[in-house]
Amino acid sequence: MERRDSPRYEIEVPLTFSGSDIAGSGLITSLSKEGCHVVSEDSLPARARLSLHVEFPAPYEPLTVEVAEVRWTDAVGFGLVFVHVHAEEHARLQRFVDWLKRTQNN
Repeated sequence: MERRDSPRYEIEVPLTFSGSDIAGSGLITSLSKEGCHVVSEDSLPARARLSLHVEFPAPYEPLTVEVAEVRWTDAVGFGLVFVHVHAEEHARLQRFVDWLKRTQNN
């Protein structure tokens, strides 16, 4: 089993994704600064590369992940690792994860 370097935080945040011949939407149910779990009716193959648009709750601005990769899939969704996130977007992600850490006491 893979060891995670970053804690994951439970949350429900909508996202849309697109890639080569792939497009869909889902709900992030856990998030870290390195990746997330997505519940979705869309079936994706492992190793698919996607771009993501994540709708963080106000007052946080939406997040764009330029490249994420599907690491695993199951009956209800898939796990993503963030492969490439621009510096400004990464800072936005870090601020949101820091807020989750404070509010979930992890």
